[in-house]
Amino acid sequence: MLARRLSTSITFLVLLSLLVSCAPKTATPTEEIPEATEGAAAPTDEVLAEPPAEEPELLRVWMSWPEASEQIQAFFDGYTALTGVPVEVNTAVDYTKMIAGISGAEAPDLIVQGDIYSVGMWAMEGMIAPLDDLIAKNKIDIDDIYDPPLSQCKYEGSYYCLPWGVDNYALYWNKDMFEEAGLDPDTPPKTMEEMLEFSDILTKTDDDGNLLQVGFIPDFPWFHTDLYLAMYGSTWQSPDGTEVWLDTPEMIATMRWQQEFYTRYGAENVSRFLSAAGNYLGADSGFYTNKIAMLVIGEWQSGPDYLQKFRPDMDYGIAPMPYPEDSPEREGTSVLWGTVVMIPSSAADKDASAKLMAWMMLPGPQVDMMIQLPNLPSSRAAAEDPRFSENEDLALFIDMMNSYNAQNLYMGPVTFDILMAIMEIQERAFLGGEDPEPLLQEFNQTIQEKLDGILGQ
Repeated sequence: MLARRLSTSITFLVLLSLLVSCAPKTATPTEEIPEATEGAAAPTDEVLAEPPAEEPELLRVWMSWPEASEQIQAFFDGYTALTGVPVEVNTAVDYTKMIAGISGAEAPDLIVQGDIYSVGMWAMEGMIAPLDDLIAKNKIDIDDIYDPPLSQCKYEGSYYCLPWGVDNYALYWNKDMFEEAGLDPDTPPKTMEEMLEFSDILTKTDDDGNLLQVGFIPDFPWFHTDLYLAMYGSTWQSPDGTEVWLDTPEMIATMRWQQEFYTRYGAENVSRFLSAAGNYLGADSGFYTNKIAMLVIGEWQSGPDYLQKFRPDMDYGIAPMPYPEDSPEREGTSVLWGTVVMIPSSAADKDASAKLMAWMMLPGPQVDMMIQLPNLPSSRAAAEDPRFSENEDLALFIDMMNSYNAQNLYMGPVTFDILMAIMEIQERAFLGGEDPEPLLQEFNQTIQEKLDGILGQ
């Protein structure tokens, strides 16, 4: 789903912020307050023990998720049943309206954003409130939240968001397509080099060289440069946020590995093939129609709105993303991120907003919501609920989330610039055939100069 022209890349990033992570997933109605389950604590009144001096008449939640408005509303009705405070949920709020809303006089009380890319920028611009005091006042158990997604909520030493659910990515493959190509259907590629070999075996063309079937396209349905870069042992910005790391040997290797899939099959051929590969959000998606054999995607793919809906008969497998053959220690590496909850700086009653946020962080409500999406909980206690381990697909993602190789991405004021640069570089390298190394060096210098100006260096 990489934008095919630079002029559409900005639109792509907006769509990415709305559709990736939890955005496409559908919830099931919550009819009652979640009860205690084995391994996961139930919500308690302790987090609501000190109500605001004056109860708000209404709390408004704006979400970027575009679907399941009635079911999501039903979930938040659980808070109303517990506290008597009505919650009104507005879903599918686009990026432009979100910014206008939180910048205006009548901001929503909570923002639930399907990505983390905007946190650092909004924090720097004073659009969202720091949460440290509210976290302490409402006894939100920070230690119960997985470290990688939680760390992405920090800006200049303070928390400006909290993760609500986690997304993790792995390799899905179509076992029938493997078997037809003479590959063992139960054995996915273990290394990134093998992915190229398997893809060649799985790729078919007609007599004119047009692609009929492809083993793997690294940026379908959208780019995963963050994950591939992690497999090579790096990330796109230093952990302390002071350096841009676009021109490292690891990033160069990442870009060239992805570029190879376009070079092998011909950039125009791949572009033409993708234009007919279907909509990721529909039944005509290339993975569902046996046009693409392997796909890197998140845990929701196994849920009721994707494989269960569009290809319930598919015999598929899931495995961690393959690693470079010379780096077996990176087996099981994953990058954790997902939906975050924020309080606008102009929210009318931040104490009331924080109490609703505190309820959302409790293991009980998280289990009730995330198991049905399906999504991974950001609460460690919630992840111990047996319903996650009983689901074989989710169990794999939970194991990866608990691995020492689970990583985070630093999010700061130039994250948007880095993402835009990566998309332009991929456009020019994959489709235009340019060498990615000088492009990476050029953008690294430009963005580093901007970052130095922001940091006063």
